Amino acid sequence: GALYLHANNLLQDLGRTSLKPGSWPYLSCYRDVMTNVDSASSSLRLTQPRYARVAQALVDSIAAGRYPVGSLLPTETDLCGQFSVSRTTVREAMRQLHDLGLVSGKAGVGTLVRAKYVKPKFVHAVASVSDIFQYAGASDRPRILSRKDIVAGPQEAELLHCPVGQHWIQLESTRAFANEDVLMAYIHAYIPPALEGILETVTASNEPMYVSIERISGQQVYEVQQEFKALTLDARQADILKVLPGSASLMAVRHYHGADGGLLLVTVSVYPADRFSYAMRLRYNPQSTKE
Repeated sequence: GALYLHANNLLQDLGRTSLKPGSWPYLSCYRDVMTNVDSASSSLRLTQPRYARVAQALVDSIAAGRYPVGSLLPTETDLCGQFSVSRTTVREAMRQLHDLGLVSGKAGVGTLVRAKYVKPKFVHAVASVSDIFQYAGASDRPRILSRKDIVAGPQEAELLHCPVGQHWIQLESTRAFANEDVLMAYIHAYIPPALEGILETVTASNEPMYVSIERISGQQVYEVQQEFKALTLDARQADILKVLPGSASLMAVRHYHGADGGLLLVTVSVYPADRFSYAMRLRYNPQSTKE
């Protein structure tokens, strides 16, 4: 048999995990802060804009079966009264539900519920190092948002497994689904200065970044260490990915090592929950029982 581990299953437990206030997830990826579920959920609701709270309430109602697939949501006027908000707020909430693929509008009819749950657009199954980036074929080339030369402080040194004071190049980028204006991931990549020549190649191709590094440096990636975290998106991340603030997401931290064990690349990728899931197949190895 096969065992599939999906990111969305992990995200069901999102309420039990919290990040330190003001901390970037890629600088706190090794810190677990456990909080009370009700307290965390209440704090999240208070920090969300009104349209986001209305949208989330409707998402929850649809998932709970209050509004079955094929039924109509309450009218705009009814929703304004139910949530004590303006028409503008309700319209923005409806736009969010439409973008999630949960509802569609019909002129003269109303807002129709199309799906009970948000479904991932891509399922990622991994069997080898090259499979880690099989999604590259489903995406456009990366869009570089910023490039910085950084000096590692204590937190960066922890993430990059390097001494404090070491220099790195930081690339901030996004990837969109091929032929769509929908972002798949928001990515921070850290590259040693010696590999600066990769930058031009990365922006011109949709191939995985590590492939560009292998071709330019002549060094093969021998090992990839991955760590996954469930988190909620802050306002800036949500704005870039065009989702609701506080939305569930999956963060993947990857360290790429060469043959000598040295780091060639570190990436921190954030995937919205409705656009990516991760699957892994485990097989029984009879040899392990003979060791």
